Amino acid sequence: MKLYTFNSGAGPRLGAETEDGQLLDLDQGFCILHNEPYDAFSSMQALIESQEAGLDVARDVVKQMPGAALHSWDDVKILAPLPNPRKIRDFSCFERHLLQATEGAARMLAHNKSDPAVAYQEMRKKFNLDSLPGPGWYEVPAYYYSDSTTVIGHDEKVVWPHYSNWPDYELELAAVIGKPGRDVTVDAAQQHIFGYTIFNDLSARDAQFVAMSTGLGVAKGKDFDGSNVLGPCIVTADEIPDPYNLTMRARVNGEEWSVSFSGEARWRFADCIAYASQSQWIHAGEIFAAGAAADGCALEHMQKLKRGDVVELYVEPIGVLRTWIV
Repeated sequence: MKLYTFNSGAGPRLGAETEDGQLLDLDQGFCILHNEPYDAFSSMQALIESQEAGLDVARDVVKQMPGAALHSWDDVKILAPLPNPRKIRDFSCFERHLLQATEGAARMLAHNKSDPAVAYQEMRKKFNLDSLPGPGWYEVPAYYYSDSTTVIGHDEKVVWPHYSNWPDYELELAAVIGKPGRDVTVDAAQQHIFGYTIFNDLSARDAQFVAMSTGLGVAKGKDFDGSNVLGPCIVTADEIPDPYNLTMRARVNGEEWSVSFSGEARWRFADCIAYASQSQWIHAGEIFAAGAAADGCALEHMQKLKRGDVVELYVEPIGVLRTWIV
């Protein structure tokens, strides 16, 4: 199923896409069929926590498709499918992304210098670009925490930070945790995935490189209102049996800028779940993002976004996640 959080004027609602492409309000549909609400349909978080039992009820409501619970896409606002994730871990799973991004960064930073060749080497050292990927990257799936309070959804406008003049997108596939667990094994990890969504990890590159040079992380390079874009929906895991057979595309102002392939990931979601859950519970409603895919950001192509650009990230069968940089 494709599951949405939407607003038709009465606050956030939980919806599912029908086989013929319509939007069905699950709670409204259940009430029509059974004359009472269903707790698991009160929010996406509630549905995720209900696990397979809630999904079975949702499938039944979609199958019966009560007409009075259908909504026109034109009459609703699609929100982030999980507006308040329990946590967001953003992993770094694509080696080629790191290699190309650091190369692109150094060359772009050196481009306008009097001696670009010398400046290129200086930039790599100044901003610690030679440290990526470090030797530890090949031993464990590295990640950092993203701020779950900055999540926005599809077709939203992001007011670009006043301190940055270098916007960038990052095209990422993300897994949504559905089943809690601790010390999860790699073999058992798939059972803990509820579904998948698209994640645009918006990045203020100029601020990011300065922050990285401190050795303490990306800080304000990826930490501002609207920086974590999720959507447009969550596709349940049963409909994406192989998340490493997906083509991922990025378009800017309607022009295709990049094509990526999820199968290039060195670290898989199973590895990430097993690593993160060591001596720590993971919970339903957490987001595990795979990090930018290879070729999955403008920096890798030595291109820059600007204010006014429209970014569309596309992953079949999830859909298109559109963001306006203003």
